[in-house]
Amino acid sequence: MQEAIIMMLIFLPIIFAITLPLTSPRVRSLTSLVYAGFLIVSSIQIALGSQAIVLNFSHEIHLAFIGLDFFLLGYFIYQGLKFKNKLVVVLALLQVVLFGIFLKLSPTLGSYDIIVDQLSRIMLLVVNVVGGIIILYALKYIQSEELKQCKRGLFIGILFFFVGVMNFLVVTNNIELFFLTFELTTLCSYLLIRFRMDHIAVNNALRALWMNQIGGVAILFSLIFSVIYYETYYFDILLLSGAAPYLLPMSFLVIAAMVKGASLPFENWLLGAMVAPTPVSAILHSATMVKIAPFLVLKISGGLSPTLSLSVVLFGSFVFMVASIMALSRDFFKEILGLSTIALLGLMVAIAAIGTVQTQNIVLILIVFHALSKALLFLQAGILEKEFHFKYLSDINTLVSKSKLVVFFIIIGFASLTLPPFGAFMGKFLTIELLATLIEQNPLYLISLVFVLIGSVVLTLLYFKVLTKLLPKDTIQSSDSSIIPTTYLLTSLSLVFLLLYGVFKIYTMGYIGLYELLIPSVILGLSCILLFVSSFKKAHRINEYNCGEKDIVQIQPFYFHLRTQYVNYAKYISIVAFILIVLMGLV
Repeated sequence: MQEAIIMMLIFLPIIFAITLPLTSPRVRSLTSLVYAGFLIVSSIQIALGSQAIVLNFSHEIHLAFIGLDFFLLGYFIYQGLKFKNKLVVVLALLQVVLFGIFLKLSPTLGSYDIIVDQLSRIMLLVVNVVGGIIILYALKYIQSEELKQCKRGLFIGILFFFVGVMNFLVVTNNIELFFLTFELTTLCSYLLIRFRMDHIAVNNALRALWMNQIGGVAILFSLIFSVIYYETYYFDILLLSGAAPYLLPMSFLVIAAMVKGASLPFENWLLGAMVAPTPVSAILHSATMVKIAPFLVLKISGGLSPTLSLSVVLFGSFVFMVASIMALSRDFFKEILGLSTIALLGLMVAIAAIGTVQTQNIVLILIVFHALSKALLFLQAGILEKEFHFKYLSDINTLVSKSKLVVFFIIIGFASLTLPPFGAFMGKFLTIELLATLIEQNPLYLISLVFVLIGSVVLTLLYFKVLTKLLPKDTIQSSDSSIIPTTYLLTSLSLVFLLLYGVFKIYTMGYIGLYELLIPSVILGLSCILLFVSSFKKAHRINEYNCGEKDIVQIQPFYFHLRTQYVNYAKYISIVAFILIVLMGLV
């Protein structure tokens, strides 16, 4: 029964995505609601299971997958030629050559194509629950875009396709199939980023395409070295060979993960994705795409050598610190969310590389809470854009008089990333505690601890910087309260409920005590009640010496200017780190 559900989670969204653009708006909305519900319920059912699920594909299906690989790479070459982007063409051709080399090799050790373990179950839950909520939100959002009905259906269809591909990716045990799904996520992001088809959108999509293809090249190198050194292209067998002298397959998989996670120096592909409709940013940051980074490192962490593991820990924590500092200087709301995502992904990858049961729990807590928090915040970014025409922090000074609900959701979103008793705070706290204990094993962990401490402080400053712009009211402008659409309200409330349920689960797991749960919860709850009962009356400030003239009062958040040269230095360090990670595979 569960095997059939796994197949439906993989292939039904893809089939549904193909037919969706042909349906009428009413039918599309109804069927999308039903199918999103099916994805959510099915993933919950799988998550409640305990036994591993294993499956194999027939030889004919494997041949079809190989054909799809070549077709996909051919499409990338076509897009590169069409838009005259040499990097896209060269990297796609390189992948064709490397994939051809892999196919000529003859591995002897086989295993299952699909293995659903506990890690996969949790990832399926994140992908389908959060992804399903975002798709329902997108049904309303896309209606406000000036598009033909068929293209609106195509947008929802690509989102469903994305979810199906991610379901396939998180359960595959076959690295060849992992390469296919990895590149299919690249295809989905390319199609979604360029969706509006203006000049900026196309250029940003092409940049995302060639940068993510670097990850595809890294996976193909991993495949080739896996077959040469270990006679296999299956994850489980490769991990059993982790003590062997050559760890190049692991090194290249780590690089692929960091590229997909938009780590420095590849952060621009994710920041460029902000030109797409906001549901794209929401699903990229929370349920799909970038979550491949911590998932993949967590999956292979048992096969990393101590030296390679330490290298990834240092690099990931460095990215966490630098991206946090970069975010502090930004004013564009979605860009702030994007850079904080890059920072937290660096932290997740760093902790995942340690490879213990404790670190797996920490990373999974961060993955789940980050997905919920970022989905909630990006949904509010879409509401700000569509309902109030706000995009920058400098715009939102009047938001509290327009919609206290949106302010409430933003406060909850940032609080869930910053404050106890939410999982993101607990994840960072447990990380600091863990790194402090690891210093006894290797003093170099002290460097990572310093990076994490600085990054955590800076991110807290960043979140409070945003909150300072939500509560003050511009005393010159006046506006009437607005009611946000029901779809936006229900999807946002669903994510808030899941965040609160997540806090309860953390409590039952013993990570926080009763007082640690109640005290911050009461303070946050009272703050939210105060928000709704406050009148925020419209009034003008008048200085006693102004003879009745109005004073313009503006409250500005703290800004931090980071020079371009320092950002470039960080990118150079990141490039050196990538080279060292490859070299660590030879140690």
